[in-house]
Amino acid sequence: MELTELKRRRKALVNKMAINSIAILSSANRNFRTRDVENPFRQESDFLYLTGISEPNLLFVMFEKDNELHSILFRDNTSEKEKIWDGERLDNSEILDSFGFTAVFNYKNYIEKLVDLISNKETLYIESGINEDLDNFISNNIANSSMNNRTGFSFPKKVIALHSITQKLRLVKSQYEIDLVRKAAEVSVQGHMAAMKKAKPGIYEYELDAEIKYVFNKNNMPFAYMSIVGGGNNACILHYIKNNSILNDNDLVLIDAAAECNGYASDITRTFPVNGKFSEEQALIYDLVLESQEKAINFIKPGITWDELHSITVQTISKGLIELKILKESIEEVINKELYKDFYMHKTGHWLGLDVHDVGEYENILFEPGMIITVEPGIYINKSNSNVERKWRGIGVRIEDDILVTDDGNEILTNKLPKKRNHVEEICNNNEN
Repeated sequence: MELTELKRRRKALVNKMAINSIAILSSANRNFRTRDVENPFRQESDFLYLTGISEPNLLFVMFEKDNELHSILFRDNTSEKEKIWDGERLDNSEILDSFGFTAVFNYKNYIEKLVDLISNKETLYIESGINEDLDNFISNNIANSSMNNRTGFSFPKKVIALHSITQKLRLVKSQYEIDLVRKAAEVSVQGHMAAMKKAKPGIYEYELDAEIKYVFNKNNMPFAYMSIVGGGNNACILHYIKNNSILNDNDLVLIDAAAECNGYASDITRTFPVNGKFSEEQALIYDLVLESQEKAINFIKPGITWDELHSITVQTISKGLIELKILKESIEEVINKELYKDFYMHKTGHWLGLDVHDVGEYENILFEPGMIITVEPGIYINKSNSNVERKWRGIGVRIEDDILVTDDGNEILTNKLPKKRNHVEEICNNNEN
């Protein structure tokens, strides 16, 4: 990660901290699949945001003293055993310069050194639940207000959740962050294109998932979340991740999958016909979802709110469902009684960044340049829904793109992936089977 970017983030954090305060961050823990087999490591997002390092067993401390920012990392060098089993990591001396820390100390000694660093600070910013030893150290000192009866030691009187600051800092992305999301989106687009070209009746959902993940792996990017590949009625299950059913002729398949670049996620959903041709009913539902999405995207600019954005998709989808006679009530009744939620039960989108559902409040937040969001309306008509005509049942459609709020409007970061119905059909029929 660029050193100038890390320094910018740390300075922004310390500027939001109270006078005479200190922030402590713990890295994520190693995650074991079985007794001695690890899952891929994923760094805690705030820790990655402020340090740029993706390793377990780290502690980061930051404070300002005499108008100078102090950033201290606790990290052990590679042991001889680790060199044999895991390979050698950067030396602490290299970490010091490359990541711009004031000092790097051994991790095993961090409790002892924290006593001196915390001493006489008035406010402590920290997140609990990540590092049990650190949590115990903090809770014991809150209870005792001293450490080993040391004279001159005073524990901070205020303990504040660090995310109260970091979630606001992370809402607006720098150009560096925008570029990473853009790169992740470009690879995600390639993955979706590959799946569209590969689809045909008789193959399994997991085969399309494999096509997508092959593209991600080929570009050295992990997936940002568990892929959803839902054919037929499975597309009506919002968080369907089994991906083990056969894809049938005349069904749609909904794919929600995306890559992650250096910790930054993209998030894309496309829905397309397994056999390359939308049926009449599928086309009507698809075009309605697309209309609602395009209207919402066209509305995005600085100064609007999530509620305003969601209102556009609700209005459009509700009106369309009434016109299709799927809903029988008036538009006022459908919206006021939230009858549309039988078919459109989630929000229009979410923040996007280091987490695919990135941090940040949603209420009373005005969009600003540099914010990245998703726009993903959908209609889901489960086959068990006996209140609608049979011809509609089993149709699930969601269309999702990643949107950057700009000074005068927005930019669709995922615009290279077609979504007009005729263009989708062209890709599906230009298959590589």
